Amino acid sequence: MPNPAVPFTPARLRLPRLLLAVLAGLALLGTARSAPVVLVYHQVGVSGGASLGISPDALNRRIETLRRMGYRFVTSSEAARAPVRERVAVIQFDDGFESVYRLAFPVLRAQGVPGTAYVIWSRVGRPGSLSAAQVQELREAGWEIGTHTHAHAALADLSPAGLRRELTVPEQEAAGAAPRCVAYPLNRHDARVRREARGQGLQCGVAGGPPALGRADPMALPAPAITAWDESLLPMRVRWGLDARVPLLLLSVTEPALDGLRGEHPATLPPLTWNPAHYELLGNGLISAAWRGERETRLAWREGAWSVNVAARRGVGAGNGAYTGAGVAFNVAPFTLAAGVDRSGPLLGGAVALGGHGELWGRASRLQGAWQWGWGGTFIPADYWVVTAAHDPSGTQLGLRAAVPWQSGEGRPLRLGGGYRWGERPGPFVEAEYRIGSYALTAEVGGGGRFGVKFTSVW
Repeated sequence: MPNPAVPFTPARLRLPRLLLAVLAGLALLGTARSAPVVLVYHQVGVSGGASLGISPDALNRRIETLRRMGYRFVTSSEAARAPVRERVAVIQFDDGFESVYRLAFPVLRAQGVPGTAYVIWSRVGRPGSLSAAQVQELREAGWEIGTHTHAHAALADLSPAGLRRELTVPEQEAAGAAPRCVAYPLNRHDARVRREARGQGLQCGVAGGPPALGRADPMALPAPAITAWDESLLPMRVRWGLDARVPLLLLSVTEPALDGLRGEHPATLPPLTWNPAHYELLGNGLISAAWRGERETRLAWREGAWSVNVAARRGVGAGNGAYTGAGVAFNVAPFTLAAGVDRSGPLLGGAVALGGHGELWGRASRLQGAWQWGWGGTFIPADYWVVTAAHDPSGTQLGLRAAVPWQSGEGRPLRLGGGYRWGERPGPFVEAEYRIGSYALTAEVGGGGRFGVKFTSVW
């Protein structure tokens, strides 16, 4: 196995660190957008904060606050078509709880505000959920009725057949006022999901997360997460587009950028599974931080057909090696091409989509005056099953992961997997991941009893 270590020089870090600093500045600028403002709730009449619930009185105050700030209230599809700088706001309710009809509908009707309700079609008419008659009454009152899929599945984990099943609107709805928009369950989507949504005739989608830097993709509109402190913080959050992920976003960019100032580190290879042409399986963004005897952070940010992908490793091997790399990718389906820099020189990458079942990717990084190649792939053969592979000069990894058929209405949050590594830190590994919405915590035990954890946030 080749030794990728090269002597450390400040010049090698200057360009990647500069690029990371620019990304941090763009991330801050991206939060300073005023429109559209999307407030997403679920239950009404329950506690706020992490439960995504709100009381009728608090809902009334939110409307009055936004009105004082000059916002006009519209539905989701109207917001998707609104001019970039127009101040529009959406009051959105996911899952189709019956409390939306009983408690939120009177408040919005008194205020003359249209709401948007995203319905899980398999739950219509069940106890605690909207009935078909209530859905129709909301629609006739000027509300927009969108789709929250058939059964609230985690769409990004589904095969093409599963995506068609979940995104197909019931015949009785499609025959009348067919939904124009989809709210992606758990804020999880990717290019495959967005393509299928368009193919089903949907015109917009709500994805959650912080605002885009430019014009938002109508198929993945941002919706910053609510907080338990919105009674006082809402004006500031609206003005700057602040989302709960902003501190994580800034940390993931600035920590690798500043780490080079803390001491000398020999250069090492990129993370084995890193794809600088990440697009086909990317939503609007991703942040991850892992500790496995070394520290690894990743950031991905998508803007239309473009994506930026950053990876950093620290504390690699006995020499305390380090890597920082960033690439800009452009997608022309089914291909994605990427170019960028890392601490040792130029970085190239590419990927090809696998007909809705995943992607194959490759990268090349110049170390010790020679190109070092890496490649890998992700394949989704069936709903909630994922096969992964990766190879570079440090070794090879094969993995398999499946979601446990438990809490299907919450996207099967528990996932178990494992695989084998050859080369660096060889041996079998097993992992368990638990998801809470768009956040995930993964624990791994690998060869030699090595233990690791990873935190991930997607939107």
